[in-house]
Amino acid sequence: MTSLTIQLMDSDYNRLIKEAKQVGKSVQEFIYSWIKQLPEIEETFDVTQDPIYTMEGFESEAQTDLSINPDKYIYG
Repeated sequence: MTSLTIQLMDSDYNRLIKEAKQVGKSVQEFIYSWIKQLPEIEETFDVTQDPIYTMEGFESEAQTDLSINPDKYIYG
């Protein structure tokens, strides 16, 4: 479990307490129930959907072997 500390304006904290009381929960329970309502985050990342991945090329005057022989161009 991860601990989280946040700073709230007093007015926001009081609103949070009021909302939690209205539904009969502690502030902690109220926040937990709100988090459970959030959509699940997809854990996997599909690189093929990344726009950079699908780029076909970049026109440049750079040497064509720059990524293969960087030391040649950095150190001479």
